[in-house]
Amino acid sequence: MAEKEIALARADVYRLLSRAFVYPGKEEMESLRELATDVEDSINILPYDIKEEYQAFSSNIAKADVEALKPEYTEMFLTRMFCPLTETVYGKNSFNTPNILGDISGYYKAFGFKLSDKAEVPSHDHIAVEAEFMSFLELKIAYALEQENKENLDICLTAKKGFLAEHIGRWTYVFGQNLVTRSNEDYFKSLGHLISKFFDEELGFYSIKVDIEGNQELPQKNDDLICPAAGAPEEEAPLPLH
Repeated sequence: MAEKEIALARADVYRLLSRAFVYPGKEEMESLRELATDVEDSINILPYDIKEEYQAFSSNIAKADVEALKPEYTEMFLTRMFCPLTETVYGKNSFNTPNILGDISGYYKAFGFKLSDKAEVPSHDHIAVEAEFMSFLELKIAYALEQENKENLDICLTAKKGFLAEHIGRWTYVFGQNLVTRSNEDYFKSLGHLISKFFDEELGFYSIKVDIEGNQELPQKNDDLICPAAGAPEEEAPLPLH
């Protein structure tokens, strides 16, 4: 399989994951259902196997009860926040928020990636935004391959690996596992399995090892709600700003 097609397939999967965290209205779920159907061919192109996790999630999109998802979404992500959607909440990161957000913004600025003024998730470390940025990078990688522009290809691949190692790849596995454990809805459980599997495969493909032990697990639903960062390890060295 040509590298360009693989990059485009990855772009599709990252876009699917980004859109999966929009508040579940009727129109939004219908749009997501159509996107998941379009992504099926891309899943088969990837250089690793996530078919089982994708099929389970796609099936749960089709049969999801939107009205049941709304209160679950609100409790999980907005009010009690059993599974916050932002990188800086997790583990060591919660003590280093300004530097981490600055580093993420540096990546976005370097590649001309901007959030819409009407964006519903304005935080740069939101999983939907980070996944959309990765999709954006994959499209740039595909274009560089098509144009046979080695310099731009190297720049984009370096950025992708860096963002995986320093940001989105560091917390999404734990986030996905928390989602599987905390949610009562099959839709979110299967999404958690897909996220964990996909990022585990992405990191493995590039031989990137990340320290997930510092990512604080969040409280169980029957526990008192506490700050997710409580008891986290000492602050790590600031990430370099771009």
